[in-house]
Parts: sequence; structure tokens; C-alpha cells
Amino acid sequence: MQDKAAYLPVISWAFYDFANTIFAMNILSLYFVLWATEDHSSTQLTFSLFLSGSMLASAVTAPFYGSISDIVGKRILLLATGVAVCALATSLIGVLGGVTVGLILFAIANYSYQSSNIFYDALLPTVSNPNNRGKTSGFGVALGYIGTITGILMVSPFVEEWGRQAAFIPTAFLFLLFSLPCLVFVKEQQITSSISIDIFRKAYINVYQVVRQAKMHKPAFQFIIARFFYLDAINTLIVFMAVFVSQVLKYSNQQIEMLLIVSTTCAIFGALIYGRISDRIGPKKTLLIILSQWFLVFSSATFTTNPFHFWFIGSIAGISLGALWAADRALLLRISPPDQIGTYFGFYQFAGRFSAVIGPILWGITTDAFLGLGSVRFRIATAVLLVPLIIGLALLVRTSDQPTSIHLATE
Repeated sequence: MQDKAAYLPVISWAFYDFANTIFAMNILSLYFVLWATEDHSSTQLTFSLFLSGSMLASAVTAPFYGSISDIVGKRILLLATGVAVCALATSLIGVLGGVTVGLILFAIANYSYQSSNIFYDALLPTVSNPNNRGKTSGFGVALGYIGTITGILMVSPFVEEWGRQAAFIPTAFLFLLFSLPCLVFVKEQQITSSISIDIFRKAYINVYQVVRQAKMHKPAFQFIIARFFYLDAINTLIVFMAVFVSQVLKYSNQQIEMLLIVSTTCAIFGALIYGRISDRIGPKKTLLIILSQWFLVFSSATFTTNPFHFWFIGSIAGISLGALWAADRALLLRISPPDQIGTYFGFYQFAGRFSAVIGPILWGITTDAFLGLGSVRFRIATAVLLVPLIIGLALLVRTSDQPTSIHLATE
């Protein structure tokens, strides 16, 4: 009974990964981008601007949300609020207004989804210890990708019957439903502070102190900068993968869905295997291996002409993606001050989301600039993304992975 009780918070925490990757795959990677650009003739650049705008907003507010969670706790309550707003906005896409309203609702849903991840990631120390952090993180990622496959299989019949528009309400429902175990069964340590207007002042002071004393935590900030660059490339490719294989390799909707299922299956094994590797050899060495695999993915995608070859490329991308999420949050926990976990996860999200502002704009500008080249423009855009990936890899090599022990005051 005690073993079951010990595992319940871990499994419940991981179920949020199960839930949020349903949203990430169905909305960010699969159905919404095609609904906007192919079903409603929105341009790649227009979609990119709405995506980047929501990412920019979540990036700017991320450190403050993380700091608030450090001061008052209540990460479960904050997470629940984000889940509710995201699910509501997603369910209304296409129901209220046309493509412009749909893009606005998409931006709101994405902002809430991205912001919620700060509180979720900051709960990882609550359900793990330093010796199993990579394994626990990897388990969450693996369960998340099982959720992605489940989400695609459960939503695709609606799409086949009524079109891409029919994906949004079922996706919102599944996201909300599978978030509930984390919201109910994970118990965080209680903090006496309550949420008030003064909390925002304290959060601002805390964030200011963290930035001002960045040299005291150089490894954490250097890692965050490296993360900005490598996610600039990786997140952009994830968002536009469906468009790439549709336009360049002429994949059908069914082939795209099957490719995503194959890639996601590989991501499950990547998360589980590399999570354990991270606990054995350390998260930094693990990340260096993973980013080297991503270099292979980008290079191969740029030059492949055989649609069959992309099944192998997609499989390697899946393994690398699952591994990435398992290892990089474990590295941040290793090198961040224990009492500032929320704040540093805010900066962690800041790097990821701000990179997602630059990446899609870079993709949109590149594809529009080479419009006359037809599908070749998507190959050029993929090749351009190698630059930030290499920069991120180089910065990570120079980052120390020694644990930090310096704490900062919140006032």
C-alpha cells in the first residue's frame, strides 16, 4: 500500500504530460496550422505572426509567473487556471467567427498552455529526488507521447467525418480530462503566503535580483541561453513538420497522421531510455548526444528526395524529441537554486517561448522570400534552422553542470 501511495503522485504528475501533448500535437503540430493555411487560405506568415505573438507574450510573463509560484506555492491552482482557459479557447476555435477569430483564440489557448508548463515543470522536485529525476522526467515525457497517440487516434475519426474543424472540441475535452489526476492527487508543500496584489511587487523584485546576480548562477543562465538557440530550431521544425511533408514530399493527411504516430512511438522509447541515461551519465552529456542527433535530422530533411526516407528521419526526430524533454529539465534542476525553482523554470520557459517567436518568423520570411522556388523553399527554411541549432550545441559544451548551492532572498 505504501508503494502504491508513493507512486500515485508520480503517475498523477506524469498524466499532465499525457494531457498537454494531446494539445501540442493536435493543435500546434497537426490540425490547426492546416486548418488555417489550407482550409482557410491564411498565409504561412500570418499564422507565424499569431503563433509568435502568443509565444512572445508567454515568454515575457514566464519569469514572473515562476517567481509568484516560488513565493506563494499554489502551483496546482495556477496550473488548473491555465488548463481551464486553454481548453475553453480551443473548444471555441471555428465556433465563434472565421479564421481571424480562430487565430486569436489559438493565440489565447497557446499562451495559457505555454504558461501552465511553468507550474507543471516546477512540480517535478515534489514528485522526485536527485537520483531519479531523469527517470521521473522521462516517464512523464513517455506517458505524454502515449497521450499524443491516444489523442490522434481518438480525434482523427471526427476529422475524417467532418474535417479539421471537428478536431478542436474533442482535443480541448481530452486535455482537460487527463489533466485532472495531476490537479487532484499531487500534493505540494504549503506556503503561508497568499495571492494578493503585493505578490506581483515581490515577484518583480525577485526576478530583478535573479537577473542582477546572474553571474552567481552562470551555468544556469548559460544553459538557458543555449536552450534558446537549440529550441529555436527544434520547435520550429515541429510546428511546420506537417506542412513540410505535405508540400515537399506530397504526403496525404493519412500519411502525415501515421508519420506522427510513428515518430511519437519512437519518442516514448527515447524519453524512457534517455531519462535513465541522464541519471547515469548526467543530463549535460545526455543533452550533447541528443543535439547531435538533431543535427542529423535537420541535415537529412534538407536533402532527402525520397518520401520513404522521411520515415527514418521522423523516427530519429521522435527519439530525439522525447529524449530532449527528459534531459533538459533535469539539467536545469541540477544547476538551479532549490528555493528559486519556479523562477528559473520561468526563465527556462522564457528561452523556449522567445525562441519560438523568432523561429516561426524566420521560417515564414524564408518561405515567403523564396516563394518562386515552390517546395524548395521549405528545404531552404529547414537548412537555415541549422544555424541556431549549432550555436546552442556550442554553448552547451561550455556550460558547467555542477550543482548550485547559492540561494537568493525574495525581498
